[in-house]
Amino acid sequence: MSEVLIQIAGVVWEEVTRMWWFFLLSVLLVGLIKGYKLDLKIRDAVNRAGMAGIFIATGVGMVSPLCACGILPVAISLAMVGTPLPPLLALLATSPVMGPDAFLLTWRGLGADWAIWKLVGAGVIGIGTGVVTQLLILQGYLAGDLLLLKPVYTDEGNLAPAAEIGAQAGIHVKRMQIIPRKSQLRFIFDRSLDAALFVGKFLLLAIVIEAIIVTLVPMAWVTVLVGRNDIVSIVMAALIGLPLPLNQIPAIPVLAGLLQRGIDPGAGLTFLLAGPVSSLPAMIALGGMFKKRVVLVFLGVVLGLAMLVGLVGQSLF
Repeated sequence: MSEVLIQIAGVVWEEVTRMWWFFLLSVLLVGLIKGYKLDLKIRDAVNRAGMAGIFIATGVGMVSPLCACGILPVAISLAMVGTPLPPLLALLATSPVMGPDAFLLTWRGLGADWAIWKLVGAGVIGIGTGVVTQLLILQGYLAGDLLLLKPVYTDEGNLAPAAEIGAQAGIHVKRMQIIPRKSQLRFIFDRSLDAALFVGKFLLLAIVIEAIIVTLVPMAWVTVLVGRNDIVSIVMAALIGLPLPLNQIPAIPVLAGLLQRGIDPGAGLTFLLAGPVSSLPAMIALGGMFKKRVVLVFLGVVLGLAMLVGLVGQSLF
């Protein structure tokens, strides 16, 4: 037992020492994005762009350092001001998969090829989800008012915060108390610290899971489930990632451990794309926002596109 623990600790230490400065750089990027409100500026452009907002929403998702649950306050705010469904779902599909912090940590943890594939895959999922949603609206399947949320107003007549609107529909939205700072540099530091504390605990947990996988999981188990170079591995990877509450950061070391155990690269890419966006907590929250058919379309399209990207990656890796 002691030898196993020493081996697990060795893997954890190796990963931490390899990724720590990329981690610091990634949370600094989050602080800069929040400090200059770049994500909010692009978010506002989504609502002004109409159907062209599918592409803008996908771009917002790629620069937003928010997971599937973290993007909910933004999505609720956009839904309350009448943002069309296609860009709204494009944002919800893209943000959990890609962000500047996730790109840097994927580059460091898995390599440049994986980071680029993840970036391209996030774009495909975001744009594809928006386009398919628009086609289904034109066909009538997603026509009409499919939003379950109802606006809530303050005593002054202003729209209430997303947390209060979500609570009315049984959606828990985490509140973050942001204290204004006279110094923008201090504000950026505070937002970077928030990101470091939030992401860091999940990243460390995922590194421990990676070490356990590398040390204790027999290679044969992974090979049987997701180790073959065929579509079965792709489908299995999507299904395995479905219930896991992994966001885009912890998925990286977990996949690193699976790669060492023999997971097929195409299946790994599917897991990396589908897992963060299709987690059950996010789907439950989405079910509180929209009628059932929207959730089914969203889940089916996201999983289908992730598997499609995984199949292409399987032939090219």
